[in-house]
Formats: sequence, C-alpha cells, structure tokens
Amino acid sequence: MNFALISLVVLAVVVAVGFIKKINIGFFSIGAAFLLGLAGEMSAKDISKGFSSSMFVTLVGVTFFFGMASQNGTLDLFSKKIVALVGKRTYLIPILMFALSAFISAIGPGHIAAGILMTTFAVYLAFELDINPMATALYAKLGANAGCASTLSMTGILAKNLSEPLGYTGFGTHLFLTTLLSGFVFTLILYIYYKGYKVKGDNPLKLSDIPAFNRDQKITVAAIVIMVVACIGFKLDTGLFAFVAAAVLILLGCADEKKAIKSIPWGTLMLICGVGVLVNVIDKLGGITLVSDFLSSHMNQSTAAPIMAATSGILSWVSSTTGVVMPTLYPICDNIVKTFGSNVSYVELISAVTATSFAAAISPLSTGGAIIMSSYSAAKETTTDEMNKMFKTLFLLSVMNVVINVIMAALGVFNLGHLFY
Repeated sequence: MNFALISLVVLAVVVAVGFIKKINIGFFSIGAAFLLGLAGEMSAKDISKGFSSSMFVTLVGVTFFFGMASQNGTLDLFSKKIVALVGKRTYLIPILMFALSAFISAIGPGHIAAGILMTTFAVYLAFELDINPMATALYAKLGANAGCASTLSMTGILAKNLSEPLGYTGFGTHLFLTTLLSGFVFTLILYIYYKGYKVKGDNPLKLSDIPAFNRDQKITVAAIVIMVVACIGFKLDTGLFAFVAAAVLILLGCADEKKAIKSIPWGTLMLICGVGVLVNVIDKLGGITLVSDFLSSHMNQSTAAPIMAATSGILSWVSSTTGVVMPTLYPICDNIVKTFGSNVSYVELISAVTATSFAAAISPLSTGGAIIMSSYSAAKETTTDEMNKMFKTLFLLSVMNVVINVIMAALGVFNLGHLFY
C-alpha cells in the first residue's frame, strides 16, 4: 500500500476541508495524523513527536507578554505618538505605516497581532485624516508581514524550530532581511500606484493632543526594550524570557492578566502545532520525499527557488503560512538541497518560500486580507458592491505580489549575495 501517496491525499483533504468549512485544521490535523499513523503502523509516541512543545511554550510566552502590551494600551499609544511626529507631512504616513508595523511585528507580536492592531489603526487613521483607507491599510499589513520573520517573532521562531532538526542554523538575519525586502518592494510599488507621495491629510495628529505614557505603559516599554536587548544581544531564550517579563508586569499590576490570556491566539498556536503533527507523520510515511522528488524532477539548480516560491504562494492562498506552508515546504526544501547538493541553498529556498507565502497573505481569502476588509467595514458603512470590489482588488494585488516574488526568486534576490550565511 502506497502510504506516501495516501498521506499527501490526507493533507490535501484536511486543507480543503478547513478552507471550505472555515474550521481550524490544527485539531483536525492531529486526528487525521493519529488515524494515518495507525494505518502506517506508527506508535502513538512516534505520532505525537510532531507536536513541538518547545515551540508551543515559546509562542505562548511571546504572545502572552505582548498581549499585555496591547491590553494596557502601550502599543496603540506608541503608534499614535510616532504617527503624530510627521505632523502636516502626511505624505510620510504610508512609509511610516509600513515601518511602524514592521517594527512592532519584529519585536515580538508577529504578523497576526501586529496586523490586527496596525491595520485597524491604519483604517481609522485614514478616515480621520481623509486619505485612502485601502492603501493605508495595505501599507500597515504589508509591514506587519514584512517584519514578522525576526528571531523574536512567531515566524522566525517557527523557522528556527523547523530547521534546526534538519541541521540548519544561523540564518535568522538572512530570513528576516529577505522577508522585509519582499514586503518593502511591493509597498514601494503600491506607494507609487496609489500616489502616496501626494497624500495630504486634512486633520493631522498633533503630539500635544496625545496623552503621555502612564506608569504601567512606561514599565511595559522598559520591559520590551530589556527583552529585545536580552534576547538579541545576549541570545537568551525568547519564550522563557517573555514569561519572566510578563510575570514582572503582573506583579507590578501593569496589565490585566485575564485579558492578556484571552488575547493569546490559541487557535493559531494549535493550527501551527497540529499541522506539525500531521506533517511529521507524512514525512515518516514518505510523503515529503515523494513531493520533493516530483518537484526536483521538474527543476534544476536555477529554477529551484522560483518553483518553490510559486508553490508557496499558491498554497498560501488556501492555507496558513505559519500553520501549513512553512511546516510542509521546509522539509521539502531540505530534500531538494540533498538532491542538488551545494548548487542549491536551503536558506535561499526557505527565504523564497516564506517571503512569497506572506506576499500572498494580503488576499481576502487569508487572514491579512480579511482583516483589511473587516476593519474597513467596521469603520464605515459599506455596500455589497464596495465589498465585492475590495475583494477583487485585494486578490489581484495578492497575485501581483506573488508574481513579483517569483521573479525576485528567479533573479536570485533571495540569496542576498550570500552575505548573511
């Protein structure tokens, strides 16, 4: 019985059911992994090895800590203060939206938390300043996606946990910079397309009108700075240190513990870890090897990166980047490297995969595009025609972004001249 092929069919069914039924496929994946593993004569212990407890603890710690920073208003107030610095120079708003979102995403909250915070903020800000809300929201979401591959953020942590068992380390800076570059390139294109350099707001935010940080927020800012220095400068474990920082905030009464716990994206964490269990079973049954052999037979050392980029973009339109695309394609990248040897770089391949997958994530079929549409409709009453037009626009922009990233992969942009690995 060809369990390798069957395992891939199971994965396709799980993703399809999740897409059609709009359910969290993390739990579904664990159940499917158990049945698939039993059929393939795997023990329960071997099946459950795919659940990364260390990654789960890390992600919970980071999201819990930044949930507090969001709940006590620190991140929102910080954003308003930064935006107010541009004053009447509102043509800088698009650039600032991207940079600020990327920064907040990179220091820990990641693309989901930063995306929700900054996209919602961007839409309401745009209506207040009387500038294009669609474009402003896109700058914010692209920034959140672009900054999320830092070693402090969810995507960077996931990339590390997926790659270390395969024998790859020391690529954190490279992955972060390539994802950042990808997001910046498309943001620049949109800036020109939407004529962001001509933006003139009627009611610019004034720094004097924005309140100062209160005691709790000042302590939270200090905790964030210390965490960044400790984890990047001294290489301390990000997740565990986040728990320490969170504990300090709780003891000092700087945040509502219960609200912060509710802000942890449990569904997303289970999606990532649940699919990890299924992918582990698929790998053990030979499914990953089967896919990598198929792709390898249709590529050479020059086309490996663009083909993997295109594959990730297409898969991202119907699934999650961190939940499905990365756990599925990273092992395939490893197998491709083993096929072509030193002629193909694992770091370049996963950079192309990660960046292109996030390029597709502004689609209305994904969380990113959905956040933009929901924020817009919440801030302003919209008609069905307006929403349909927005849906079409977001999807076409997503396709364009994927195509641009595939071209970048074909040109070798994602190797960055091998400067960082």
